[in-house]
Amino acid sequence: MEQPVTLTSHVFRVPLSVRLGSLLGAAIVAAVAVFLVVCALFISLRFNWALGLFIFALAALMSGLALYVLRDLVGKWGLRVAFAPDGVRLDLPAGRSLIHRPPAQHLTIPYADIAGLETRLEAYGTLGMEMMQRAFVLRRKSGELIFLCEERALATGFASSMFGRVVEELAARAGVQVSDLGMAEGRGGLLGVWGTHAPDWAAPALSPERQRSLWARAAMTGAVATAAATTVPGMWIGGLGRARPGSEQGPG
Repeated sequence: MEQPVTLTSHVFRVPLSVRLGSLLGAAIVAAVAVFLVVCALFISLRFNWALGLFIFALAALMSGLALYVLRDLVGKWGLRVAFAPDGVRLDLPAGRSLIHRPPAQHLTIPYADIAGLETRLEAYGTLGMEMMQRAFVLRRKSGELIFLCEERALATGFASSMFGRVVEELAARAGVQVSDLGMAEGRGGLLGVWGTHAPDWAAPALSPERQRSLWARAAMTGAVATAAATTVPGMWIGGLGRARPGSEQGPG
């Protein structure tokens, strides 16, 4: 679970523990990708080219995941919101969203230039699973939309909850409302990494029946993910314990 957001001197950054966790995850995935590439080269040249080709395919998959987590890392380390008496300074890296593709933006916006803040739920299906997130957008009086941030993995034990208070603070300072646009459904692609597509921001909200169905699928996905995260390591550790020399007693 991510730590609650803290506002220090009216400046928000993603908590250091979350950023360090993202750095560790990116380092592990990148190391596995490099290891697989080396193994594929060695096996192809010394043993079996067909097996080497298979491992190359696994290396390509892991390399794609490495780029995915690197984007997340850059997004977490670079995001910064600084509140001033008359405006807000936004440092928004491209990686602040993993499905939307907003450009990196560094700008100062006077509160008087903010027409409103908008939020919606977004559901993305992939391989029978459902991912749910909440996106936040700033609308300027010129009509320009600026994608701010997103809360991910809603309805699971891994849900983030860092940005809600930041958006509420921004709305209070600008004297505007946070408009809830309901829920939209996008394309989750493969595992939420390849072939994803976010719905247009102007897309109409889904019906209440469809929303309930997607929430149920997201909760089921979260339950499966939580069970896997707790069961698999336990089985692995238990297997190591049974495999230790001398851990089994002979017949008495």
